[in-house]
Amino acid sequence: MKGRIRIAAAAALATASPIFVAAAHAADPSADTQPGFVPDTGQINPGHAAQPWSNAPALPQSQQPAQEDARAALMVPDNGAPSAGQGAGQGTGQETGQETAQGAGQTADQAAAQGTPPAPNSGGQSGSASASNGAATSAGPPEPIGATIQTMPAKFSQRNDLLDHMPVMAWPLPLNAQQRQQIYQAVMADKSPPAADTAKLKPASSLPFEQRGDMHPLPESLTAIDGLQGLKYVKAKDKVLLVRPSTAIVVDEVTM
Repeated sequence: MKGRIRIAAAAALATASPIFVAAAHAADPSADTQPGFVPDTGQINPGHAAQPWSNAPALPQSQQPAQEDARAALMVPDNGAPSAGQGAGQGTGQETGQETAQGAGQTADQAAAQGTPPAPNSGGQSGSASASNGAATSAGPPEPIGATIQTMPAKFSQRNDLLDHMPVMAWPLPLNAQQRQQIYQAVMADKSPPAADTAKLKPASSLPFEQRGDMHPLPESLTAIDGLQGLKYVKAKDKVLLVRPSTAIVVDEVTM
């Protein structure tokens, strides 16, 4: 008898469950009207379902982005404008400027040499090309509201995705082409012989103990260049290695 009562109660509960679920769903319509909403956390509702963040582990040195590509990415103009949450590539206006400048064959160095850095959302392209580019990118998911060029997730930013594939220690200094040429010529004008065994030294490398004696103070003519203060150099046959003497870490290399 007790077994029959239990079976009947279980059947009644199973029948009533959809009703309770439907009532609960009706009481909380946010699942349909507010995708991505997480109550009681204080988190801003992004307006779309959560998506996985990009995983961009640093690649082996042989597969990392080129040093000058990373330098150009670091030198993309940053006006600090936050994203308004439009489609991918539209938020700050700066990523679009970078991508269109690359499409037009213009790097940050070339723009600086001409005295006209690429303006956001222009990139030197025609109005129709910019419009078609905007139409193509607006189809993507909305960017995080308030994100800047520095904080934009890599899945929305070619610039940040490129930099995420390099160790931070290997990021180059923001030196334009004229400054790098000035550094190279000033160091190579020194008649001292180049240091030995420098072929394998790259940014983020540590100088072997026996090579630390090859570090020299930078020429006086370079002291006015921002970012070089406190650095020394190691002269190689075809490049100049900029080194932080306190750690003996190579922070940049300058070639011609």
